[in-house]
Amino acid sequence: MYAKAAILGIKYWKEVLTACLLLCLLLFIVFFGGLPSQSRDVHVVTPEVRQWEPIVRDAAKKAGLDEKYIPVLLSIIMQESGGTAADVMQSSESAGLPPGSITDPAASIQQGVKHWKNMLQTAEKLGITDLSTIIQSYNYGPGWLYYIKEHGGVGTEELNKQFSIAHTKSASCGWRSPYCYGDYTYSAKVMRYLDRMQGSLSGDSLFQQVMGEALKYEKWPYSWGGETPSTSFDCSGLMKWAFAAAGVHLPRTAEEQYRYTTRITEKELRPGDLIFFTGTSNHAFISHVGLYVGNGMMYNSNSDGVGYSDLNKPVWREKIYGYGRIPAGGS
Repeated sequence: MYAKAAILGIKYWKEVLTACLLLCLLLFIVFFGGLPSQSRDVHVVTPEVRQWEPIVRDAAKKAGLDEKYIPVLLSIIMQESGGTAADVMQSSESAGLPPGSITDPAASIQQGVKHWKNMLQTAEKLGITDLSTIIQSYNYGPGWLYYIKEHGGVGTEELNKQFSIAHTKSASCGWRSPYCYGDYTYSAKVMRYLDRMQGSLSGDSLFQQVMGEALKYEKWPYSWGGETPSTSFDCSGLMKWAFAAAGVHLPRTAEEQYRYTTRITEKELRPGDLIFFTGTSNHAFISHVGLYVGNGMMYNSNSDGVGYSDLNKPVWREKIYGYGRIPAGGS
């Protein structure tokens, strides 16, 4: 019997080897949760967070906050929940409620923005200007700012730990033990997200990168469905390709790009923003997109080919539907 099995094994050795490899792969998946994933930048603010930007902007505007704090608030959301929890800014406690009491993301953002504004006002009253120190107060509360006022006005990890020890009521809290009040590493984590958001994708830098790529294809023919140099480009294909060169991965169609971007007014337009049109063809409601380059001009791919177009001409002016800005930290 064993001799017969050995003969069959030799005859079908390829099949036996394949079966063994598949079995090993199955065991790996069962015990280790899947194949190794590609490395990724863990400090990137994700689409799950960026989806809340319109609500954050609206809440900040109503609270009278400067627009410069939008990236800060988005970075806080990234740290607090990754954008997926109902209490998306983990702001229940700042309202005097038990953790997780707020179950509406919009209400969480409104309370989180209110809490952030209170921290800013407290810091201003105390003469504290260091942003990282103020960010730590979102986690520690206003008492942290009064503590720092008496300890040099700028937070450090050691001061974070001292404040935590002074307020902790628990002897053990996992990796943070014995610093069990809040998270003494909170500001450092938020600042990493913020630094990424305010890095290479700042306005002028982003525009220069996008235009540097888009200008390579000036006077190329329009190509319906085209999205690479091998096919030439349609309007949204050109935007997708050019922004990808700057590390921003836009959706494919003009309508999808419209939904992806943040709404702005014509007065807020700056080079690098997108302009959306309706009625230029019957294939979709939002049927065209172009890149604003300043001075009433856009760069786009239309039936005349890839190049500049004057937005003041009726053929364009009368069909403008709206304006969009790439979300902070878009990737």
